[in-house]
Amino acid sequence: MQTPSKLPLIVVFRVIADAIASEWMAQVDLVNPSAMPATRMANSVIDKVIVNQNAIVEMLSEYSGSDLLCYRAISPQSLIDAQGIVWNPLLDWSAKKMLAPMNVTSGVMYIEQPATSIDVYRSKLKEMNPYQLAGVHDLITISGSVIIPMALISNHLSIDQAWIASSVDEIWQEKQWGPDAEAKEARGKKRLDFEFAFNFWKSACKPI
Repeated sequence: MQTPSKLPLIVVFRVIADAIASEWMAQVDLVNPSAMPATRMANSVIDKVIVNQNAIVEMLSEYSGSDLLCYRAISPQSLIDAQGIVWNPLLDWSAKKMLAPMNVTSGVMYIEQPATSIDVYRSKLKEMNPYQLAGVHDLITISGSVIIPMALISNHLSIDQAWIASSVDEIWQEKQWGPDAEAKEARGKKRLDFEFAFNFWKSACKPI
């Protein structure tokens, strides 16, 4: 088996290898790539992450400079309160546990973050192997936050808590206006992708 770049599809983690094997055995008449997330992620690791690891670390580090948790609503008060209840404790965790305090603003105007705080998260990303980096890449890009995934993989948050933290605005909207079928379906798909990325990250913690 080869990746799209014609490199051998060889992984160094048994759990991931077993997941890939299960995906291929589940294919019948036609190969359905959308039903093969482990294969797709492993291909990305081999073709993209391994050869661009430093660039990916830098790209993901930039998310800490514009983290979701640092940009608050200016109204209504109920949304401001909902964000504060969930996000303020995470910022406290970042400041006290990670030694990475973050600045907070209201609205969408850019606010600069301490360079030392960004460096903290950059160093954490640099410690990850390429498989972990692929998993955390999706956790960060789906949530729009570096702090939420770091709290998740540090066991400070459960997967449910991390998902809620990344979905405060959507949850508030749904409470106000009721569920929208299309939006609910899209959120459900993102939730599955978020969980898969976390499980992939965990699978890359122990080699064969």
